[in-house]
Amino acid sequence: MKIEKIYEDNFIKKFHIVIAAAGTGGHIYPGLSIANFFSMRGANVSWMGTLDGMENDLVDKKKYHFLSIPMMGARGKGIMHWFKVPFFLTKAILKAIYELKKIKPDFIILMGGYICFPVAIAAKLLRIHIIIHEQNSVPGMSNKILSYISNKIFLGFESNKLKGELIGNPIRDDLMRINNPHERFEDRMGPLRILIIGGSLGAVQFNRIIPKILNEIVKNKEIKVVHQSGKKHFKDLGIFYESLNIDVEVEDYLHDMNYYYSWADLVIARSGAITVSELSQVGIASILIPYPYAVDNHQYFNAKILEQKKGAVIISQENLEANLPEVIMKLTRKTCEQMAINAKLSIQNSPCEIIYKYCLAVHEG
Repeated sequence: MKIEKIYEDNFIKKFHIVIAAAGTGGHIYPGLSIANFFSMRGANVSWMGTLDGMENDLVDKKKYHFLSIPMMGARGKGIMHWFKVPFFLTKAILKAIYELKKIKPDFIILMGGYICFPVAIAAKLLRIHIIIHEQNSVPGMSNKILSYISNKIFLGFESNKLKGELIGNPIRDDLMRINNPHERFEDRMGPLRILIIGGSLGAVQFNRIIPKILNEIVKNKEIKVVHQSGKKHFKDLGIFYESLNIDVEVEDYLHDMNYYYSWADLVIARSGAITVSELSQVGIASILIPYPYAVDNHQYFNAKILEQKKGAVIISQENLEANLPEVIMKLTRKTCEQMAINAKLSIQNSPCEIIYKYCLAVHEG
């Protein structure tokens, strides 16, 4: 038995993946969850990103071998930029081929975004196994195109525009350990607890509109509020709330999401793929305000998944002032508990574990 274990450990350490993710937290954070899961099991993990994207700040370059590819997005940058695409795409593909030849990975895991184009083409030319993980219910342009050359596709949400295996989105391990809704709500008393999440940068509309709405609500309903403002708006929002009659805690960033998700009866947030995945995998009632300028309106379609399960209420940003007061006034703790139960996704294995077992099976086969 010990000999088999030693063999298994040595075998896994030769297992090497490259995660390609850049540009936005929606692509990077799930990639980090996968990287951490694989790394903890002895696999070698490398990361392909851009020269100056957000991933350069978020990825631990001491822990993961970081490879920079000179690639930039073209969507929404005007027609002249598209004329440059063949040039910088060719340059990026050649750079990706050069880097992949050096490290010889077993798998490339594409998390979406423009970085995936050159990495996937390079991997295909080098006959490296290509895996796609699509976080949103409406797939991004890169994943739709690259699906034709991939070996395996995993989906964060059901999609009628991309065929693949539905596994959910990777979220942090500590969130998977939060108690289920029934256990959290048992014997809970006091004011309705509302958690407002504006994202790591904060949502300007949330900071501007929601405090005024809550100030009217407290005249007829007891509430306790935690409002995540983003670092840029933290001071101004704190001063604004001081002029209002609300029991509120303002935070620039929520470091302990395990605590705040466990604490909340209701979450008010945007409906990015990772937020919606966290709400569904933990099981939390929510009011979702899709970002109106998201590509292909994907935040609305993400939110629809929870709304259809009666786990969330969708309010458009343009109707926020008109509709939010009525929705909150109607919600009770009992209603929030039932919404949380409806929202909770029943999964046997974590998305990271499913991807890991797939890679292991292919590598062994």
